[in-house]
Amino acid sequence: MSERASALLPTDGTNFTAALSAPPVNNLQRIGGEMFNWTDLDERQGPALPRGAVLLHLLAQHAAPGRTVLVAGPHSPEVVAALADSGAAVTWLLRSLGDAEQAARAHPRVTVLGGSVIKVDQAATFDVVVAVDGVGRLNSTEGEQLSAGELIDRLAAAVRPDGVLILLHDNNFALHHTLRLEPGARERQDSAWYPVDEHDTHRPASREQLVSRLGDAGLTVSSSYAAFPEPATPTVLVGEGLLGEVSSPLRPRLGTALSQAYATAFRNRPVLTDPRRLIHRAVRAGAESTVAAAWLVVARASGAAPVTGGHELLIGDPRGTFVYEVASGGGAVRTTVLQPLQGTIERYGLRRVSEPAAPGADRGYVLEERLLHLAATDNLRQMRVELAQYDAWLRAQAQDGVLTGSVGLSGLADVFVGPDGLELLPTRWTSIEPVALETAQVRAVWAFAVQLITSGQPHPWPITSHAVDLTAILLGMIGQGVDAEEIRRAVDLQVILESAEFELNLEQQHDRRLQLLSVSPGTASVDVPGFRELTEALWRQRYEASHLLAMMEWTEQMIKSRDLAVSKMDWEVQFYKKTWAGRILMVAKAGYKVVGRDSRKVLGKLRRRGQ
Repeated sequence: MSERASALLPTDGTNFTAALSAPPVNNLQRIGGEMFNWTDLDERQGPALPRGAVLLHLLAQHAAPGRTVLVAGPHSPEVVAALADSGAAVTWLLRSLGDAEQAARAHPRVTVLGGSVIKVDQAATFDVVVAVDGVGRLNSTEGEQLSAGELIDRLAAAVRPDGVLILLHDNNFALHHTLRLEPGARERQDSAWYPVDEHDTHRPASREQLVSRLGDAGLTVSSSYAAFPEPATPTVLVGEGLLGEVSSPLRPRLGTALSQAYATAFRNRPVLTDPRRLIHRAVRAGAESTVAAAWLVVARASGAAPVTGGHELLIGDPRGTFVYEVASGGGAVRTTVLQPLQGTIERYGLRRVSEPAAPGADRGYVLEERLLHLAATDNLRQMRVELAQYDAWLRAQAQDGVLTGSVGLSGLADVFVGPDGLELLPTRWTSIEPVALETAQVRAVWAFAVQLITSGQPHPWPITSHAVDLTAILLGMIGQGVDAEEIRRAVDLQVILESAEFELNLEQQHDRRLQLLSVSPGTASVDVPGFRELTEALWRQRYEASHLLAMMEWTEQMIKSRDLAVSKMDWEVQFYKKTWAGRILMVAKAGYKVVGRDSRKVLGKLRRRGQ
């Protein structure tokens, strides 16, 4: 055999000794249609696995000792572990044989089925069927391919007469699909092998179509939600009582919650445009269900007991178990912690809020949204009134010039203006040590100025204004001054807040501080890098450069004009200082220069014509 041919043979063969000595996996059943040399559990090679506190909370309402649960498709380990810890008998279906073996070893209490969903015994039914990963990863290439509608029917058929189906269905029209900027991501990952079903006419394309499809399969949807900001990690669920209800008193809270959710999910991820502006427009139009990342439905069979009520607005952490509900009733708005925070979380002198409280008023508006509207309409008088009201409220919260609690870290988006004045919306962090009143106020106004500049929001001030200049202008409207040192302290407070939220290391904190201190008219978005905001920033840079060039040209012309005027005045002074003979001589010299100059011009023209 040649050296070249022998080089193509693997040097390390299969370790049969290790394979034979491996302990048997007694909780694994191969049902057929398994995919070999494939994985769905490795998030580096495919879509993320579903997880999150709101999913765990909803699943915990249905899993209980003595119940049987089918988990269809790949899910995060914490979801499967939570179902197993509930005491229910859990069966997990995975199409990858390698994933099935790995899952069987990691979860010995779980029965793992390796194979395609079409191979599952149709006579086997379950009390709870969980498919919060959707139906996109239930088909196997080693067998017949079912459409999305047929997969939903197969899941519905696995529900017992008194059982429940919990399904999360991806929305192809969602914002995270529309805004994504990941060229080549499909080809770089194993996602290229997933069937594309955008043109599948049997695939439910809206929440109403999904409910109708489940109804045709014999299930009744007891509650449904629009999930945000991404299907794999939903942190905000909007229930039927709030979807499309533009007159609901929860609309201001919904807009704020969705804005924060998208800012966190798309931080430092390139997108076409900032999703917060689009989701804000959708909320105002009552179209949040249309652009939701996915729809989460809880469907019960005909014999199942009615599931007690869905939630209007459910908010939770992307990781962990902390969940709280925001609801309205009796002319007031309230928050209720459904799943408490596990332990106390403290980072960089801040403590995670475990009991969020919402203002009880059912009418009002978010201060930041109001100020953005006033800035866009050049209503400086009303803006001054709103800022003065905010200043008075903030000073009323201070004691001896310092603020304690969450108010010291609140921004203008965290302040709700109701009939009884200003109140604080639910926040995520509170300061352990008191925060200086001036620092907290400057940080809130500075963050608003940064938003005006980096997002291209319309405002009545020159577009060449820097964040520091705009902060000084806004504070000057209420008689407050600011210096560079105060701005630096405000930026440091902002960096501390972001460090606690995103667990930034020292190097990242240093880079972030420099980035925030250098916000100028040509700076793109500082948190969500949108292509639209980047092009806006480039235009502002070009405008500022052209503005400077125009100013330089105008200055040069003014200098020449002033120099000519000074020369003329000097000639006149010299003329009147001369005697009559000297004056005649000066006039003659001036005339000689004029004649000589004009004659040279004429001769030059004649020479050019002769050539």
